[in-house]
Amino acid sequence: MSRIEKSAWSVLALLLLIPLWYLAAAQATFIESPGTVLKALPHFLSSADTWSNIGITLARVLGGLALGIAAGFVAAFIMARSAFLGEVLGYYVTAALRTPSAIAAILALAIFKGSEAGYVLVVAFITFPYMAVGMRDGLKSADRELDEMAQIYHLGLLAKVRHIWVPFVAPYVFAALRNAHALAWKVIVVAEIFGAARMGFGAKFDHAWEYMLMIEVHLWLLVFMVIVLLAEYGLIRNLEKYTFRWR
Repeated sequence: MSRIEKSAWSVLALLLLIPLWYLAAAQATFIESPGTVLKALPHFLSSADTWSNIGITLARVLGGLALGIAAGFVAAFIMARSAFLGEVLGYYVTAALRTPSAIAAILALAIFKGSEAGYVLVVAFITFPYMAVGMRDGLKSADRELDEMAQIYHLGLLAKVRHIWVPFVAPYVFAALRNAHALAWKVIVVAEIFGAARMGFGAKFDHAWEYMLMIEVHLWLLVFMVIVLLAEYGLIRNLEKYTFRWR
């Protein structure tokens, strides 16, 4: 299937949601019709308040995701290279992996008393085990003979990373990154709602829901979906294609 055909099918799949949305609006009391929501969209997007709240949530997600990726890489390297430390660290990674997002959000916000650090760290805590497990599996799949060959020819660390580790690890990293990215957006919304944040996507969504401003609820939900899809298909997947262009 060509790239144009894939794009056409993707657009068609999204357009099919519109009649389903109309049908749901006709049956349910709290669902606004697509026409009503789209009519309010220009005013919503022209508001500086909308973009400042999106920017605050985006900064929290990016900060937490960056920390989670860095911590995951360190944990994966240790688990792959040391049997003893890998065994010990594996328990912490598994515990983090099994912790419900809502519990992690409540604990982080309670410990950091609702500060910005709490929002960033809860995203890091939830995303780091996915990166750790993904990269650990990639490192373990690396060909040991190539590793030994690199030692025989005294390859430097950068050359070893670029020519031996990256080709094995990259597919696992991108798979983990997609999961971590999706989780980051989910957990930050939960954290902003539970943390009674004054600013941010979750705070505005919660405010609109509490006062039954249903058009605003739909608009925030619509913006959330667009941002997540743009990040997934516009950024991560294109970055993945660029990384594997040599295939």
